[in-house]
Amino acid sequence: MIKVHATTASLAAAMERLNIRNAAAIEVDNTIFLSGLTAIDTETGELIPGGIREHARHTLELYRTILGDIGLSLDHVVKVNCYLADPNDFTAWNEEYLQIFEAPYPCRTTVTAPPVFGLLEVELIAAREPRR
Repeated sequence: MIKVHATTASLAAAMERLNIRNAAAIEVDNTIFLSGLTAIDTETGELIPGGIREHARHTLELYRTILGDIGLSLDHVVKVNCYLADPNDFTAWNEEYLQIFEAPYPCRTTVTAPPVFGLLEVELIAAREPRR
């Protein structure tokens, strides 16, 4: 079974303003693949102000909302990929990650990949069965 999940109206509008044409999430069997996100204000389509901590927190909170819309939580996340614009931001990203996720932690990859729109881009894979 393949299902394309709709997203919140405000995130869909922000994606439209930025000319982004992709699904927010696609479910294949019991695995949900979520498109990459960055720290955009869903009302304006602009990057939020602040540094890497604010961008990391905001991006992960956007995912919390998307997952909630499809009946899941961050406890269902099994894989996190993070693309940092600056490798010096790893420590701050890691600290924010540890504030959001709880053990047992999802699998994770973090790489530097400039030019990222904003300070980072994150993508997730989730499962219908929670990891905790």
